[in-house]
Amino acid sequence: MKSNPSLKSTQRLHVMDAYRARGHRNNNLWLIYSPKMNADWLLPSDRQLVHWIHFLEINPEVKSFDLHPENIISHDEKEARGTQLDAIVELTNGKTEWHEVKSTEKELVEARPQLLAQSSAAAKQGVSYRVFSDNELKPHVQSACRWLKAIAFAAAIRDQHQTPTLIALISRLRDQSDGTVGELLSDLIDYDESVVMGLLVRYALQSHISLDLTKKPFGRSTRWTWNQRARYVES
Repeated sequence: MKSNPSLKSTQRLHVMDAYRARGHRNNNLWLIYSPKMNADWLLPSDRQLVHWIHFLEINPEVKSFDLHPENIISHDEKEARGTQLDAIVELTNGKTEWHEVKSTEKELVEARPQLLAQSSAAAKQGVSYRVFSDNELKPHVQSACRWLKAIAFAAAIRDQHQTPTLIALISRLRDQSDGTVGELLSDLIDYDESVVMGLLVRYALQSHISLDLTKKPFGRSTRWTWNQRARYVES
């Protein structure tokens, strides 16, 4: 009987898949943790990192997503194609999107048969098909880097409820409505600073507050606003 692959062997396969996905490009590999999904993924390029942060993780319209979905079968005029999307996304309005990340316009032209086949498959499934190239990604590189630092604080308290600190933080957020992170930390001086910052980012990713990272990385000077329907501030 064939045994199931171990966790370590599965992780090695994911690493190799991501490495091969880079092709001959000088791309970075990113091991990321998503607080929104409480999941780890390996991303094969900086472009996919920006796509994940800006269009998925901090996007309040996104309810859930999968960055390593199962292969889909699509058809063009000549053949059936088995391809892996870069993300399958569920929106808060109940709709589904398929995401594909490409680098240059040249790559879009070269992949045209595949993209047309996947677009056709998406239409048959009743889902939206979106392709992201550098034109969509480049404007958000700087803000994505700022959010990467913020997400690290949430990752540091992964799977931790930190209930007493959370209760105190929510009370302050509701009472003050807006302010700076530094002011919150001063008010919550009896609590661990890194935990407060991690919970604050987690709350922002749940869209209860907005964090203004348009000009500076996440830190004591970052301004926040309480809003049950908060949207992230774009650069």
